[in-house]
Amino acid sequence: MELRRLCARKFRSLDGCIDLRGSALVHGPPNSGKTSYLEALSMLMQSRGEQWILFEGPLLIVHEAEDVHRGGDTSIPFTVETHWLLEDRVYGYSYTYATKGGYVEQIIYEDFEPLLKIAKSGQRGVVVYPDIKVELCTAPYAVLNEDVLIACSPVDDERFKRAERILMELRIGLKDSFYFVSGRRLAAWKYTYETHVDLLPATSVGPEGQYTAHQISRILSQPQFEPLREYLYKLLKAARIEDVRVGLVSTGRIAMYVKSGGVWTNAYNVGNFTKAVLPILVQLVLSNENSVVAIDDVDLAVPEDYAEELLSIYLDVAKLKRLQLIMASKSEAFKKASERLGLTVVEL
Repeated sequence: MELRRLCARKFRSLDGCIDLRGSALVHGPPNSGKTSYLEALSMLMQSRGEQWILFEGPLLIVHEAEDVHRGGDTSIPFTVETHWLLEDRVYGYSYTYATKGGYVEQIIYEDFEPLLKIAKSGQRGVVVYPDIKVELCTAPYAVLNEDVLIACSPVDDERFKRAERILMELRIGLKDSFYFVSGRRLAAWKYTYETHVDLLPATSVGPEGQYTAHQISRILSQPQFEPLREYLYKLLKAARIEDVRVGLVSTGRIAMYVKSGGVWTNAYNVGNFTKAVLPILVQLVLSNENSVVAIDDVDLAVPEDYAEELLSIYLDVAKLKRLQLIMASKSEAFKKASERLGLTVVEL
């Protein structure tokens, strides 16, 4: 699986597309839209298979709908569009939504060409393209889900049936195959390495603190993660960590400690570099094979002369697990290192 194109229109300030092939670095100055592209993608992916677009989900929390609509006007529809290489075909999908009024439309693509377009019509839905008369018995709110194509009467059109199959393949094929590492995620307000063991998702790592301590505790203590332990310890050196321990500090709560420079300290007190790099390493180790891992601010707190070495480490893990990395950076050093390492560089 590979993401080939990502588009966002009237999503905050965005109105364009980026084309990808393999692992990529999205580069640009602050406020150029790097984070917005990754968050648009994450919002769509956390909504996969759901009956509604999720503003608050396991990958991203958008506290107010105004935060994503163009100019804060919730009556202006925004669109998120993705095209995925699944085996030997490229299947695409776009979701357009306006919070005010509940307008929604969806387009299913095949090899980048529109195959079927549906839209809300009253309390139901209708096929807008191609020119076939099909009334849908439910409003097409469900995201990446073939349930939006429930027709009120039998449909013999082959394009309609292909669109159903594509939606089903995307719903199934994209399951548990996307991860997002960003400081603006669910636990962004809690910058600590102490966490309650029962509050976190199974495979996400997140920014700092909660997620990382939780997942390292699972790797160190649960039998199914035993094959990953030695590999994780090899990678910890990239974050300048010699050793790591996680233990109970009170009923149901754990804290993480790291050894760096021969000294043990609470993980919260280590430098910004370690706190920025460690969650990425842990997420790469835990991600399912053949997944996409989006990393915002991949250059955060990383010395320029370490950019290429660190990117090489990330890419080695990605190659081993057949991951596609989509990373955002404002650093010229990361851009030049990406070019030398053969990554796709998208300039915003």
